[in-house]
Amino acid sequence: MKTRTYLQVMPVLVVAVFLAACGSTKQAQENAPAVVSGVAVVTVHFAPSPEYYEAVGTVKSDVTSVLGAEISGTVTEILVKEGDHVRQGQLLALIDSRVQKAQLEAAAAGIEESNQGLVEVRQALQAAEAQRKFAEATYKRYKALLAQKSVTPQEYDNAETQYKGAVANEMATRAKLKQVEARQLQARAQHSTAATVFSYSRIVSPIDGVVTAKSVDAGTLVMPGTPLFTVEKTGHFRLDASVPERFHGMIQVGESVPVTLGSQQVEGRIAEIVPAANPSTRTFIGKVALPANCKCQSGQYGSVDIAIGTENRMMVPANSLVRRGELEGLFVVDAKGITTYRLVKTGQTFGNQVEILSGLDDGERVAVSKIDQLSDGVRVQTS
Repeated sequence: MKTRTYLQVMPVLVVAVFLAACGSTKQAQENAPAVVSGVAVVTVHFAPSPEYYEAVGTVKSDVTSVLGAEISGTVTEILVKEGDHVRQGQLLALIDSRVQKAQLEAAAAGIEESNQGLVEVRQALQAAEAQRKFAEATYKRYKALLAQKSVTPQEYDNAETQYKGAVANEMATRAKLKQVEARQLQARAQHSTAATVFSYSRIVSPIDGVVTAKSVDAGTLVMPGTPLFTVEKTGHFRLDASVPERFHGMIQVGESVPVTLGSQQVEGRIAEIVPAANPSTRTFIGKVALPANCKCQSGQYGSVDIAIGTENRMMVPANSLVRRGELEGLFVVDAKGITTYRLVKTGQTFGNQVEILSGLDDGERVAVSKIDQLSDGVRVQTS
């Protein structure tokens, strides 16, 4: 009887043990951490990195032309508006030029008069030359005849007098020709001056660019020096940044520097360093040439990072940061490959590297790839 009872109980115990073993395996599988493979991990250390001073400034066109009136008068017509693209030599405005036009016409009449006088004097000179040649020939012939006593001394004297008179007349005509030629040069100079003054009534663009300012309207009375337009050359910009004088010797012409323009970051080049500092701000101007493909406008705010030394910093790749609301953190990987989300405080950004001010110790490892697949307690397998 006992034997039969024992045999009946044994299968039940075997089944119970089997079920318990299966339950333990299942629970162990459920409690095992998730595994993410192919995760890149870096070990962070304090290391020397460049220290920068952020100098702020304003974007300006490399070539800016402020066009002003050079004569007095009333603006009769405005042909462009702000924002218009213009070509070199394009007419922008007209100033009343009736006075200048009259002066130009008078100068042109002076040239015409001098031309006519020049023609007359040249004709007179030709006649004087012919008369002198005839008188000279007569004088020489009479001189030879006098030696042969074929003419009287009085006839010879008359021939000599006529010859000398012809020479004097020719010399006087030549002198008059020079005077007329001088008057013609003067008339041409007056005409050139009048034409130049008349051209001042036509305001034209000296460069290819864009009109950034229009200071007058049609009907405005302007005086010499009154600003009319500002035209800036497009495609060539620079950033004029204010740099403290203590950093004067730390920047060099030709040095490449990172420039920030809003959300845009470009590579600039130090083109010029103004040698004189502003006595009120104790700063000097560094002019940074911007690349041709820079999407910037004149007057835009910008900043440039100027290297002023080195400092030990802990840096991590920017793509390793995980933002949760206003908080920033990293997935720290321990020796067993288990990840933990760690809140950190970040500092400056240097290209694709971010400075960590606190929350991370030297020598710790952080995940830098597949961040979206990680969470606390996940085991990673490094790539």
